[in-house]
Amino acid sequence: MSANGHQRDRDAHRPGVVRTLRKSVADAWLYLGLFVAVNVAWVVLVGLPLGVLGRLATRYTVFALGIVLTVLTTAAGNAILFHVTNRMAHGEVSLRDFGVALTEHFLRSLALLVIIAAIVALGAFNVFFYLKVVSAPGWRIIGMIWGYVIALFALAMLYSYPVMIEQKCGPLSAMKRSGLLFLDNPVYTLGLGAVLLLETTIVALPVRMAVPVMVGLSFLVLCFIQAGFVGLLANNALLELLRKYELTERKPDAGGGVPGDTGG
Repeated sequence: MSANGHQRDRDAHRPGVVRTLRKSVADAWLYLGLFVAVNVAWVVLVGLPLGVLGRLATRYTVFALGIVLTVLTTAAGNAILFHVTNRMAHGEVSLRDFGVALTEHFLRSLALLVIIAAIVALGAFNVFFYLKVVSAPGWRIIGMIWGYVIALFALAMLYSYPVMIEQKCGPLSAMKRSGLLFLDNPVYTLGLGAVLLLETTIVALPVRMAVPVMVGLSFLVLCFIQAGFVGLLANNALLELLRKYELTERKPDAGGGVPGDTGG
C-alpha cells in the first residue's frame, strides 16, 4: 500500500470518543442478555459486599474479615466484567466466558486491584491530611494538588484492566502500558473520562434529589447498565488505540503496539 493509502487508513481510524461510545452502545444492544448478566454479576460480587461492609464498620474484627472477602469478590467481579466486555468488543462472547474470566484472570485481577487501591488510598490519605488535619492555607494547596494527582492517576489507569485482559500481561505491565497510552493520547482519554463523569453524574443526581421514581430508575441503571457500560467503553477504547498503533507502525512491538513499551 502507498504512503497516501497508509495515511488515509490512519485518518479513517483515528481514535474518536463519539465512535467509541457509539460502538459500545451497539455492542451492549447486540449482546443485551449477556450485557445485563455481566452487570448483575458485578453488582452481586462488588456492590453487595461493599454495602454489607459499610454496615460492619463499628465491629472491627468482622470488618477486617469483611475487607478481605470484599477484595476477593471485587477482584472476581472485575475479572468477569472486563473479560466478558472484552469478548463483546471483539464480537465473540458466550456464557462460557464468565468461567474463563475467573480461571484465567482472577489472580492478576486481584493483584492489580490491590496495587491500584493502595495507591489511591495513599493519595486519599494525603488529601484528607492536608485539607482536614492541617488547617494552614498553604498546606491546603498541597491537599488540592494531591486530589488532582488522584484524578490523573485514575485516568491513566483507565486502560489497565482492558490491557491486562487483552494482552494477558501482569498487573505492573498493564499499569505501565495504560499510563503510556494515557500520555500518548491525553485528549482522547480526557474525553472518555468526561463521558464517564457525565454519565455517572446523570445516574447519581436523582439519588441526591430523593425523588422516589428517579431513585428507582437510577437503581435500575446501576444494576443493569453502569458497570457493563464502563467495561465496554474501556475495552473499545483500547481496541481503538491498538488499531491506531497497528496502522501507524505496521510492526507492533511485544507490547501490542503500545508506545514506548517493550513488553516488559
